[in-house]
Amino acid sequence: MKIILACGTDNKIDFSVEHFGSAKYFLFYEFDLEKKNIVFLKSINNYTLPEEEEKHGDLKKAKSVSELLENVSVFVANKYGPNIKRIKKRFVPIISREKNIEKTLSRIKKINRQIKTEVEKENRLDKKIIFIKREDVTN
Repeated sequence: MKIILACGTDNKIDFSVEHFGSAKYFLFYEFDLEKKNIVFLKSINNYTLPEEEEKHGDLKKAKSVSELLENVSVFVANKYGPNIKRIKKRFVPIISREKNIEKTLSRIKKINRQIKTEVEKENRLDKKIIFIKREDVTN
Protein backbone atom coordinates (compact mmCIF):
# COMPACT_ATOMS: atom_id res chain seq x y z
CA MET A 1 0.00 0.00 0.00
CA LYS A 2 1.35 3.41 -1.01
CA ILE A 3 0.16 6.67 0.50
CA ILE A 4 1.04 10.34 0.12
CA LEU A 5 2.13 12.35 3.12
CA ALA A 6 2.68 16.11 3.32
CA CYS A 7 5.01 18.07 5.58
CA GLY A 8 4.44 21.75 6.40
CA THR A 9 7.64 23.83 6.18
CA ASP A 10 8.92 27.37 5.72
CA ASN A 11 12.48 26.48 4.65
CA LYS A 12 12.09 22.98 3.10
CA ILE A 13 14.39 21.49 5.78
CA ASP A 14 12.58 21.85 9.10
CA PHE A 15 8.92 21.87 10.04
CA SER A 16 7.26 25.27 10.17
CA VAL A 17 7.19 26.95 13.57
CA GLU A 18 3.63 27.98 12.69
CA HIS A 19 0.63 25.67 12.49
CA PHE A 20 0.57 23.16 9.62
CA GLY A 21 -1.93 25.17 7.57
CA SER A 22 0.19 28.33 7.86
CA ALA A 23 3.40 26.81 6.46
CA LYS A 24 4.85 28.51 3.36
CA TYR A 25 5.33 25.19 1.55
CA PHE A 26 4.09 21.64 1.59
CA LEU A 27 6.52 18.84 0.74
CA PHE A 28 4.90 15.72 -0.73
CA TYR A 29 6.31 12.23 -0.23
CA GLU A 30 5.16 8.81 -1.37
CA PHE A 31 5.34 6.26 1.44
CA ASP A 32 5.29 2.57 0.54
CA LEU A 33 4.00 1.12 3.80
CA GLU A 34 5.05 -2.46 3.01
CA LYS A 35 8.60 -1.67 1.85
CA LYS A 36 9.01 1.17 4.37
CA ASN A 37 10.33 3.38 1.59
CA ILE A 38 9.71 7.14 1.42
CA VAL A 39 10.38 9.08 -1.79
CA PHE A 40 10.19 12.85 -2.27
CA LEU A 41 7.65 13.83 -4.93
CA LYS A 42 7.36 17.62 -5.03
CA SER A 43 7.09 20.90 -3.17
CA ILE A 44 4.19 23.30 -3.59
CA ASN A 45 3.54 26.81 -2.31
CA ASN A 46 0.76 27.16 0.23
CA TYR A 47 -1.60 29.63 -1.40
CA THR A 48 -4.04 29.40 1.54
CA LEU A 49 -1.94 31.65 3.78
CA PRO A 50 -3.36 33.55 6.80
CA GLU A 51 -4.52 36.70 5.04
CA GLU A 52 -7.72 34.87 4.11
CA GLU A 53 -8.20 33.54 7.64
CA GLU A 54 -10.98 35.48 9.37
CA LYS A 55 -10.31 34.04 12.83
CA HIS A 56 -8.04 31.48 14.48
CA GLY A 57 -9.27 28.00 13.51
CA ASP A 58 -11.29 29.38 10.59
CA LEU A 59 -13.42 26.73 8.83
CA LYS A 60 -12.62 28.31 5.42
CA LYS A 61 -8.92 27.83 6.11
CA ALA A 62 -9.39 24.14 6.97
CA LYS A 63 -11.41 23.64 3.79
CA SER A 64 -8.82 25.42 1.62
CA VAL A 65 -5.93 23.35 2.99
CA SER A 66 -7.96 20.13 2.64
CA GLU A 67 -8.72 20.93 -0.99
CA LEU A 68 -5.10 21.83 -1.74
CA LEU A 69 -3.94 18.53 -0.23
CA GLU A 70 -6.84 16.33 -1.34
CA ASN A 71 -4.65 13.39 -2.49
CA VAL A 72 -2.73 13.28 0.78
CA SER A 73 -3.45 10.72 3.51
CA VAL A 74 -1.09 11.92 6.26
CA PHE A 75 -0.13 15.41 7.47
CA VAL A 76 3.16 15.79 9.34
CA ALA A 77 3.94 18.93 11.36
CA ASN A 78 5.47 20.24 14.53
CA LYS A 79 2.26 22.02 15.47
CA TYR A 80 -1.43 22.16 14.50
CA GLY A 81 -4.08 24.73 15.25
CA PRO A 82 -7.71 24.22 16.31
CA ASN A 83 -8.57 22.80 12.88
CA ILE A 84 -6.90 19.52 13.83
CA LYS A 85 -10.34 18.45 15.09
CA ARG A 86 -11.66 18.81 11.56
CA ILE A 87 -8.74 17.39 9.60
CA LYS A 88 -8.44 14.17 11.61
CA LYS A 89 -11.77 13.05 10.19
CA ARG A 90 -10.14 12.84 6.76
CA PHE A 91 -6.35 12.85 7.27
CA VAL A 92 -3.99 11.19 9.74
CA PRO A 93 -2.13 13.91 11.66
CA ILE A 94 1.39 13.23 12.90
CA ILE A 95 2.93 15.64 15.39
CA SER A 96 6.71 15.51 15.41
CA ARG A 97 8.70 17.05 18.23
CA GLU A 98 11.77 16.53 16.03
CA LYS A 99 12.07 19.73 13.97
CA ASN A 100 14.06 18.24 11.06
CA ILE A 101 11.91 16.71 8.32
CA GLU A 102 14.43 14.05 7.16
CA LYS A 103 14.99 12.78 10.72
CA THR A 104 11.23 12.60 11.23
CA LEU A 105 10.71 10.67 7.98
CA SER A 106 13.24 8.05 9.07
CA ARG A 107 11.27 7.64 12.30
CA ILE A 108 7.97 7.45 10.40
CA LYS A 109 9.21 4.37 8.54
CA LYS A 110 9.28 2.52 11.89
CA ILE A 111 5.59 3.17 12.63
CA ASN A 112 4.24 2.06 9.25
CA ARG A 113 1.70 -0.36 10.77
CA GLN A 114 0.24 2.27 13.07
CA ILE A 115 -0.08 4.68 10.15
CA LYS A 116 -1.70 2.02 7.95
CA THR A 117 -4.29 1.26 10.65
CA GLU A 118 -5.29 4.92 10.86
CA VAL A 119 -5.28 5.51 7.08
CA GLU A 120 -7.61 2.55 6.56
CA LYS A 121 -10.28 4.00 8.87
CA GLU A 122 -13.31 5.31 7.01
CA ASN A 123 -13.63 9.02 6.37
CA ARG A 124 -15.57 10.86 9.04
CA LEU A 125 -14.17 8.57 11.75
CA ASP A 126 -11.63 10.33 13.94
CA LYS A 127 -8.12 9.19 13.20
CA LYS A 128 -5.72 9.06 16.12
CA ILE A 129 -3.06 11.72 16.35
CA ILE A 130 0.33 10.03 16.13
CA PHE A 131 3.15 11.59 18.16
CA ILE A 132 6.86 11.35 17.40
CA LYS A 133 9.05 12.39 20.30
CA ARG A 134 12.37 14.08 19.83
CA GLU A 135 15.23 11.69 20.37
CA ASP A 136 17.95 12.81 22.71
CA VAL A 137 21.29 12.99 20.96
CA THR A 138 24.13 11.54 23.00
CA ASN A 139 27.68 10.79 21.91
